[in-house]
Amino acid sequence: MTLAFFSSKTHSAIRRFALGSFLAAAVLAGGGAAYAANGAGGTGDKPAPHQGQGKDARRQHGPKDPARLIKRFDKNGDGKLTVAELPEKAQKRLGKADTNNDGTLSAEELKAHAEQRMKDRQAKQKARFAKKDKNGDGFLTRDEVGDKRWERVKAADANRDSKLSPDELRAARAARKPPAAR
Repeated sequence: MTLAFFSSKTHSAIRRFALGSFLAAAVLAGGGAAYAANGAGGTGDKPAPHQGQGKDARRQHGPKDPARLIKRFDKNGDGKLTVAELPEKAQKRLGKADTNNDGTLSAEELKAHAEQRMKDRQAKQKARFAKKDKNGDGFLTRDEVGDKRWERVKAADANRDSKLSPDELRAARAARKPPAAR
């Protein structure tokens, strides 16, 4: 004797739903395995962009290899990079790198430009720190940055002395902890 809780029509619909769910799960699991086997989204031939370079590799400043930048944007293939060959946004930023005004950007000019931009950023960070350091002791405290901002930056306080030094903030930035007081 069998008890029928569902009509045969409902029972058939439940079986189709269960079978469809099982097949969908199998397809997704197979796709996930293929994704992992191919290097987290790559084609298997080469790693995915920025793979293995840390989660914020795309945010790194400055060209790591000016020769690669030249090769990437050299549209006419003459081995030289002109400002006109750059995307519009890059033209504004990198146009200033042509220090000898010959119309081309050399690897040396790009490297020097990147180094200067890094020095400028560091000088701004130092000035911003000095502005927040109201008592001039070389540290930032909760009183100087305010409660709300302190909650964001206190993770950078490596020695837990309730004061942030420039070195602690630099280390936190490098580790991609919350940014320094702005």
